[in-house]
Amino acid sequence: MLRPHLLSVATINIEDYEKAKKGNDYMGDVFVIFKVATNITNIDNAIRYGIRKSEVWHRYSEFDLLYQYLLHTYPSQIIPPLPEKKITTNIWTKMTVDKFDGEYLEHRKIGLEKFLLKIATHPTLHDDNIFKAFLMKGEDWKNVADSTEFRSKNEGFLKGIAASYQLKSCDARFSELRTYAEELESRVNALLKVTHSLCTKQRSCYLSYKDLAKTFGEWSAIEKSLHIPLQKTSQYIENWEGAGNVLLLEEEMKFYENLKEYSNYANSLKDLIKKYELQQVKIENLQSTIESKKGSLVLMGNPEAEEDAASPDGGGSKLTGFFKSTPQQKDAKRSRLQSEMSEAEEALGPLQEDLEKFINEAEEEIDRWKKEKFQNLRFAIRMYAKLQQNHCNQGAQCWSAIKVAMREKENRK
Repeated sequence: MLRPHLLSVATINIEDYEKAKKGNDYMGDVFVIFKVATNITNIDNAIRYGIRKSEVWHRYSEFDLLYQYLLHTYPSQIIPPLPEKKITTNIWTKMTVDKFDGEYLEHRKIGLEKFLLKIATHPTLHDDNIFKAFLMKGEDWKNVADSTEFRSKNEGFLKGIAASYQLKSCDARFSELRTYAEELESRVNALLKVTHSLCTKQRSCYLSYKDLAKTFGEWSAIEKSLHIPLQKTSQYIENWEGAGNVLLLEEEMKFYENLKEYSNYANSLKDLIKKYELQQVKIENLQSTIESKKGSLVLMGNPEAEEDAASPDGGGSKLTGFFKSTPQQKDAKRSRLQSEMSEAEEALGPLQEDLEKFINEAEEEIDRWKKEKFQNLRFAIRMYAKLQQNHCNQGAQCWSAIKVAMREKENRK
């Protein structure tokens, strides 16, 4: 029976971040570290999990090392994405910002926390010992991760992931998944771009309302009879402007971050496809080797074809006899080809079994991820709709209050 995920026994948060320095004052490397806090909510089950209350500090490169470890160790799983390493204000602009900029670091903090929470709720990844060590160990954690020798055990894996392959035969499910990943990234980025444009216009509109509040306030100074209602009008609009900007900030921190996560998930899906292609190309290479050896053996059984192959020009040369193999050489060559073909056939079987297992596990993981994505995106869009509704409600409340203020003055006359 599977145990519930890690968040059933603990909470995981990134509570803070600060600058750190490695080396001397003049040549030291300055970077940002993030405070990862784990608090226990169920002591008995936490002990069974091997987790305890802790506060540790990690830099981004250590989060990335955790990601690489999971990518190597769980090939058939969709690994939650890290926030992008490249420093940009958002995914649709290419303006660089200071890596120590407070707003940028706040976004990175949110993204890194989401990364940890996704792992903690993943049915397979949440119980990994290296992940749990990440939550409880600070500077020593990197040594713990390196002690697994995951990189040396999978030498060439990253090169394989980065390479491009032209497969002779590709499982249709992975072809469809690649198309979906590309379209998902494109659609989400398009939505982010449009909603960001709307947010920018709303922020500009609120700035204009701030000017409007100031104008009403200044006007009230010269109007004795309208002084109080004009002051109230100024205050109502100023309050609305402040509340509106709070909503825009909430929209940026929650809705946009949720959407960006699924834009980044497109790369996680592509990594899964690459891992399939890496296994499939090994099988196809072995199959080509076997066919080549078989062809050579067939050729050796055909004297005329063998003589043509032995000739330098591939045809009936007068020197054909000079290049013709002796019976002993033929036997040695035939024995070598048969041995090489047998070795390739023996290696092919386990690879095909591994690929079949990978496909079954990956298919189950993709189904799980799609269900999770459906719930998360539906929640994000509902949240966005609620925020837009709040914008409208606050505006309506503001103008209703102004109408009441103006009637109050009329009633006094």
